[in-house]
Amino acid sequence: MATNGPDEVPAAIYRGIFLAVVFYFVLLIYGQVAGEPLATYAAEFVFAVIAIGVGTILFLQRGTRVAPRATLGAAACLVAGGVLQLTFLFTRVPSLDQASSFAVFAGIGLYIYAVWIVD
Repeated sequence: MATNGPDEVPAAIYRGIFLAVVFYFVLLIYGQVAGEPLATYAAEFVFAVIAIGVGTILFLQRGTRVAPRATLGAAACLVAGGVLQLTFLFTRVPSLDQASSFAVFAGIGLYIYAVWIVD
């Protein structure tokens, strides 16, 4: 796994994240079309794992970014969103699902701010 610098994430990690996102959408669409609740639960689990994984990567790279505070905020929101999603899976409290979605969208928004606005 070749990297471009000491703090760079290997390309295999990015490919894995991309494949996980594709897998999430396949599970989600299949679960909705086929009416299969197990596929929907699996998609929600994959969503949580993706959010926690991307948040962790952003946390590890926070010092290499132009806006380290925005990157740290994005990482925190994504990890919190993933944890809230896992908590929702076990409790089925609807407000946790909404809070998870809000946290993940906030994390994505902060990441966009850090990459495109500040850069």
